[in-house]
Amino acid sequence: MKIILVRHGEASSSWEESADPSLSDLGNLQAEECANKLFNLEKINTFDLISSPLNRAQATAKPLSEKIAKLVTINSHFAEIPSPGINLSERKEWLGKIFKMKLKDLEAPQRKWKEEIISEVENLTKPTIIFSHFMVINIIVSHLTKNDFVVSFYPDNCSITTLSKSASGKIELISIGAELQTELN
Repeated sequence: MKIILVRHGEASSSWEESADPSLSDLGNLQAEECANKLFNLEKINTFDLISSPLNRAQATAKPLSEKIAKLVTINSHFAEIPSPGINLSERKEWLGKIFKMKLKDLEAPQRKWKEEIISEVENLTKPTIIFSHFMVINIIVSHLTKNDFVVSFYPDNCSITTLSKSASGKIELISIGAELQTELN
């Protein structure tokens, strides 16, 4: 069974400027292009579609949802890394520290977030495409590759990372998506 992780398209504003931006014009084009690629997956109509509740992830899911006439399930476990108590103006600096952090050094809210993400992926029972975020995808990839760090690669906007889940429940990383060529947002 395939599990596809899609990072959202380019956001209309950066992480320290808005808590929940939608997509930029380029991001909307990226989402369309991504939908066209995913539409060619074998048995695309058998895939469940899941999105983070954040606008940029939902807007990235929308073109594929419309192409295959399937609803997107919103799942808050796939939202971006929680930053409770961190002001928008401080988020970029805070996130920079997280980038260099080992998984074992995450604080309680981020540890809980990490565990919930892994649990949600492990509990999937059907082929699924998850529209989510840079850090969520990294948490999953780091877990599967047994990487000690929160960030193990830099997925670009609308990158497609592919996992496989066996009948016994073992999840493997098949391929990572395209690497980031732009600034994080």
